Amino acid sequence: MIDIYHCRQYERVNKSTESFVNWLEGMRYLQKDVGQNICDMACGGGANTLYLSNIFEKSSFTGIDLSEELVRYGNEHIKEQNNCRLYQGDWYRLDENWIGKFDGIVSFQTLSWLPEYEIAIKKLAELNPRWIAISSLFYEGDIEYNIKLKNYYRPTDMQEYGEAYYNIYSLVRVKKHFESLGYKKFNFLPFEIDIDLPKPDNLDIGTYTVRTQEDKRLQISAALMMPWYFIVASK
Repeated sequence: MIDIYHCRQYERVNKSTESFVNWLEGMRYLQKDVGQNICDMACGGGANTLYLSNIFEKSSFTGIDLSEELVRYGNEHIKEQNNCRLYQGDWYRLDENWIGKFDGIVSFQTLSWLPEYEIAIKKLAELNPRWIAISSLFYEGDIEYNIKLKNYYRPTDMQEYGEAYYNIYSLVRVKKHFESLGYKKFNFLPFEIDIDLPKPDNLDIGTYTVRTQEDKRLQISAALMMPWYFIVASK
């Protein structure tokens, strides 16, 4: 069964997706007047991939995700879109045929949910794109948080709780890692949401906002503050 998260994104694009894409377009990494080959890594059900393909019609978009079920679901939704297609693939074991194929790689809201970032970013760099853009949880200082949830609200077939990473990575360390891979130019932007998100009725994970005295919105999920950032590294 497809998670409602992937279904909902086809009905309404996340605010963070809109802001991330607008930021990349403003810096000319994504361009309406120039055709590029772009990869959406960990594309899930493909809603963001389709969103990109509708805006940047001259470019071609390849979505890659580990889940065969999500890839099938996504391809059914985008089957009439000529410049967009999803494929099953493992981020850590990418097909060599994709090396040198992409001008850019974008990944939405995934990196912090992987066990680490060093190998994950290295695998993207091995595809040799000109630029790599990621939205995830980051901290501007030289501190990293390795966070793994045991969620008893969401048991699995194997145990009484579900497990998930909510890691927060240091932008200082991530920048140095990109530089070691040949990506010397690095930009980042904190994502400040401009709408209120209601608090869930239960205490399960689910992002909501709280306003500060300075009238800024903090994004929180369960007991965790969610420091969302957009980053892009290029050669």
